[in-house]
Amino acid sequence: MPKRKILVVDDQEDVLSLLNEALSKFGFEAMVCKDPKKVLDSVRSFHPDLILLDLLMPNLGGFEICEILNNDPETHGIPIIIISGLGDLVEIKKAYKLGVVGYFVKPFALSDLCNEISKVITNKEKPL
Repeated sequence: MPKRKILVVDDQEDVLSLLNEALSKFGFEAMVCKDPKKVLDSVRSFHPDLILLDLLMPNLGGFEICEILNNDPETHGIPIIIISGLGDLVEIKKAYKLGVVGYFVKPFALSDLCNEISKVITNKEKPL
């Protein structure tokens, strides 16, 4: 079975490095994207099974990226899990309204995140 691909979008180098290493240890193939303006190009070239997305980034925030991905026929339907320092109910509700499948507030347990990724990908692959 091929490794499942995870695109990690965050503007913090330490978060990208930590998640890249953790995802690899859990058996995923990870690609990191530090520049939110390059997310669409990264998605189109990498073809991820799931996207981990920060909300607070310069120039283009996570909510805007969700809308862009949801409105593009090529990227619509890729599951998105938010990883953010924002834990207010307002942001969480907004994210779910935009179609995200999970929301983790930093700091979080890497094992919990990886288990959620596995669950989401497994559910995505189940026939209807």
